[in-house]
Amino acid sequence: MPTWPTQSDYKDALQNPDTAFRDPDLKASAAEKSPMGVPRARSGAFASVYKMTRGTRAVALKLFNFPNEDRAARYQAVSDYLKKLGPKKPAALVGFEYHPEGIRIGKAWYPTLTMEWVKGKSLGEWVREAMEQKKPNTDAVKKMADAWVQLVLEIQAAQIAHGDLQHDNVMVVGQTPVLVDYDGMCVPALADPKKPLEQLEFGKPAYQHPARPAEKLSGQLDHFAAWVVLVALRAVVADPGLYHRFVTKTENENLLFVPTDMTAPAGSALWQELVRSRDPEVRDWSKALRESLDKPFRQIPAFSLDPFAALRKLVATLPRDWAGIAAETARLTKAGKTLPPELASAADPVGRLDELCKAAKLDYPAIATETDALTRSGKAVPDWIRPVAADAVKRVNCREAVLRALNARDPRAVRAAFQKPLLEGWADRKLIADAEAAASQVEALDRLKAAVAVPGDGRSLVKLWTDLGALVAGLPEADRYQTEATRWSARIAAADEFIKLFNARGTERALAAAWAKVVAAGPHPEITPEHQARGEAAQKRAPVLAALAAVPSVVSYKNDTLLAEAWGDGSALAGCREGDVYVTRVKVARDRLATFAKLRAAVEAAENGAGSELAVVEAAKPLTGYDHPFADRVRLGAKSVEVLAALKAAAEEKNPSDRAIAAAVDALRATNLDLLARLDKIDTRLAAEAAAAGRRRKILNEFAEIDAKYDRPDKQDRKWLAVWLANKELLQGRRDTEELRERLTLAKARSQAAAAIAKALDDRDMFKLRDLFEKHGPQLEGYRPLRERRAELDELLGKANRVAGLQKRLGAGDPAFTGDDLKFVRENHAAFRNSDRAAVAQLVAAKLKSDARLVPGRPPIKVVPAGKSVAVVAYWAWAGHGLVSHCLVAVDRARHLAEPAQAEQYMLLTCLPRDHTAEGGGKRLAPPLGAKEVYVTVWAVVELGWATVHGPPLHLGPAAV
Repeated sequence: MPTWPTQSDYKDALQNPDTAFRDPDLKASAAEKSPMGVPRARSGAFASVYKMTRGTRAVALKLFNFPNEDRAARYQAVSDYLKKLGPKKPAALVGFEYHPEGIRIGKAWYPTLTMEWVKGKSLGEWVREAMEQKKPNTDAVKKMADAWVQLVLEIQAAQIAHGDLQHDNVMVVGQTPVLVDYDGMCVPALADPKKPLEQLEFGKPAYQHPARPAEKLSGQLDHFAAWVVLVALRAVVADPGLYHRFVTKTENENLLFVPTDMTAPAGSALWQELVRSRDPEVRDWSKALRESLDKPFRQIPAFSLDPFAALRKLVATLPRDWAGIAAETARLTKAGKTLPPELASAADPVGRLDELCKAAKLDYPAIATETDALTRSGKAVPDWIRPVAADAVKRVNCREAVLRALNARDPRAVRAAFQKPLLEGWADRKLIADAEAAASQVEALDRLKAAVAVPGDGRSLVKLWTDLGALVAGLPEADRYQTEATRWSARIAAADEFIKLFNARGTERALAAAWAKVVAAGPHPEITPEHQARGEAAQKRAPVLAALAAVPSVVSYKNDTLLAEAWGDGSALAGCREGDVYVTRVKVARDRLATFAKLRAAVEAAENGAGSELAVVEAAKPLTGYDHPFADRVRLGAKSVEVLAALKAAAEEKNPSDRAIAAAVDALRATNLDLLARLDKIDTRLAAEAAAAGRRRKILNEFAEIDAKYDRPDKQDRKWLAVWLANKELLQGRRDTEELRERLTLAKARSQAAAAIAKALDDRDMFKLRDLFEKHGPQLEGYRPLRERRAELDELLGKANRVAGLQKRLGAGDPAFTGDDLKFVRENHAAFRNSDRAAVAQLVAAKLKSDARLVPGRPPIKVVPAGKSVAVVAYWAWAGHGLVSHCLVAVDRARHLAEPAQAEQYMLLTCLPRDHTAEGGGKRLAPPLGAKEVYVTVWAVVELGWATVHGPPLHLGPAAV
């Protein structure tokens, strides 16, 4: 199948109409073109429309965007129907033709739809121009409303529904409305009720009933929209201001209504104004249209404007409302309407009655009806009619009286009303026959009435009803007689049945049932006081015997109870031979119930704490095999005795196990929770022991969970010791506490060791720390407090090891003592023994004399200017910077010194390594005041922390100043 053409394909084909179309007119037509020189399309959702012109004639050509078989079939049906109408086609409809193969695209043919091109204004635009003039042209709008009515009636007569009546689909050509856009049109071929079609168009919301979308396609779709257009046109004629308020001012695109007027009419201001319009017809139409919005779509009033419709309805309704007919006739006359002859005749009350009275065969009901209506309208019956009319009324009244009596099923009233001469020849024959039959019913009723008044033993009344009941059945009067006959029939039957059983010495049950019937039916003369006494006794005995018989023979507490309750005190069956068989059985049952009562007392005592489970078990022994309510309780008691014995045994062991006691308590709890709850009332000591064992087991279980609950050994140990400290008094001396000993000992040992190590750390006691760590370190692996101080721990342990190493080297006289070693000794001298410190001092003194000795510089001393005076700079080489802390420099005017103590005050200076470097390897000195020459002495100084060691003096100079 070829691909469906695009609009571009269509436009290409329209450039060559002579080859594109089959239709001769289209072949000779030219498409309207855009400024770009291509065919101009008016695009829609499913088709585009082109204007095709030939001379002065133009048509609208619709080309489809995609195939749609359903829509195509509908177009074809509309096209065929309009052709079929020929000259009878409504004037408001333009030419419309569907061509299944109308245009060729490539080698394939595709459908087209052509309509006459209507040149005019839309109805909406036309009304706007008329109403927005300085003086609204209401006369023109009124004529347009009349033309609209004619248009709608014409298309209805042609059995056509447009489907989308609204202002844009009505073009005004001159002053004549013309319909366009037939996409939603319905013609007879599309309105088959057996195969209803869906709508393709739903119309403009401001013109449609809200229920429209749910409807099938039909010829009834236009009524609502037709009324909307008519009401809009006529309403603005009556009140031009309405157009300004609801259209111009609100920029409403419609004639008058908006969609919400249809979907939410209760809140519409427009409807309120319309039903108060100055135009009475607008008021009536608006009221009916507004009410239809609250009703189903099918109840929309049909679009019809027959001015005589109301009068036709009045004259067709019997009996006639002559007052209403007169009022409607007056209204029409005032409106300038002339009644059609047949309607004028029907509306004349006297003429109608005269016609009926002169008929060859008199219609008495019709004459009576018209006479009554004429009289009620206030008009007199003419003399020449009165005799016939009066006779007719008399005859009809007779018939109606008989009918009312027959319908009331009152034969006495029928006989009183029935006058056969008035009914013969015209009334229903069955009515006359029924009236005559009523006389025989009255005779039967009289006989029954007499029998009911004096019934005797009732047997004559019952027989009489049997004979005559069928004749009078259903009559209200007869209902009372039937009731009495039925009541007496029941009394007779009940009395006969009881007397028969009484004479035959029937069973208590049978006598009781028969007597109940006697009581229900009511007293009968044949029932004597002896009969009554026997019946009442049977009614007392029968239920007792029935209850005893209903108790099963199986021995059980339930059955014994039922038996004892049924028997009661036995007075009900005194002297009754049927009750003798239960005497022994009842006695045995009562004995068992007495034994059960003892068991109940034992159970209650046990549960109140005044008794024991053992007493319950003992009380139940005589009832072995007996089904009773405490069977489970007895079994519970037996089990409780067993479990309680186990608990006592566990508690009374020498050095008892708390776990064993607690386990026995658990067993008692699972067996008899109530017994456990009242254990303190039964055995105070045992209850206390059980409670304590439970607490101890809980603590033991807490110990058992510690190591799994905490992953750090320090937390575990702290928890073990804390729990022990909190519960020591409760646990000491108990058998199960032994299981804690080893772990508690470990916790205590590790905690104490960790505390000692922490204290050694705090005290910076490296040797004690080393001793403790060597002893307890492996045990404390993972102890977080020690891990957190690991760097500090490693530092002190490292120092301790280094001190030990240095001590060993000093003891061996190792000369390889570095500056770093000296620095360590200086910083940690308190960790060394006095002998170690003395050895270090000797070693330092020896180094100061050897490889760390001071050496004179070159030159060893220099005199330099210093302002107006001079300064002396002494130079020496400092070989032991890693060992020597600083140097002491003494200046003297007369000699070199042996000891720093020999230096004069203020002539002894300290030279730090940075000072020596800053001066280029020396120290700037001020010579003593007035000195002619200077002597400089330098000593290397080593600060050991516990002592100061001076090297041998270096003598520089003398130098003349």
